Amino acid sequence: MGDKAAKFLDPQRARNLVELAEQALAELAEFAGTTVRYDATALQLLDEWIEREPSPPHALQVLWTAFLGEMFRRHYGGEWIVHGTDEEEIAVLCPTETGGVRRVDVAAQVARRIANGVSDSLALFYLYEGAALRRPEDL
Repeated sequence: MGDKAAKFLDPQRARNLVELAEQALAELAEFAGTTVRYDATALQLLDEWIEREPSPPHALQVLWTAFLGEMFRRHYGGEWIVHGTDEEEIAVLCPTETGGVRRVDVAAQVARRIANGVSDSLALFYLYEGAALRRPEDL
C-alpha cells in the first residue's frame, strides 16, 4: 500500500468519533421520522442522505465516516485507527475469522460514495466487508 503503519486513535479522539456517530444516528432518525439503530436500514438511509448532498462540507463527511465506522466497531469488535502518509485516513481495524485483522477504510469508502454515487453504496460496502469479518459462529 505504501502508507505508514496504522495507529490506534487516542481515547479522546475515539470518543469524539462515537459522539459524531450518535449525532448522525439522531439526524438519520429525524430524516426517517422513526427510530433508527446501528443496522443495515440505517446505512440505506445514510446512502439516501448522501444522495441529497451533492457537495457536502468536510464536517458532514466526517459525520458520515464516524457513523459507518461505528457500525463496524460495534458489530465486529473493531478499533478506531488512522493510517496513511498524513495519518488522517480514518479506518476501523476489525478481527477476522482466521485470527488476523482487517483494516476497513471507512473514510475512503465515504469519499468513493460521494464521488461515484450509489454504485459505491455504503450499505453494500458494509455487507461485503462484513462477510470477510464474520466468524464461523456468527453464520
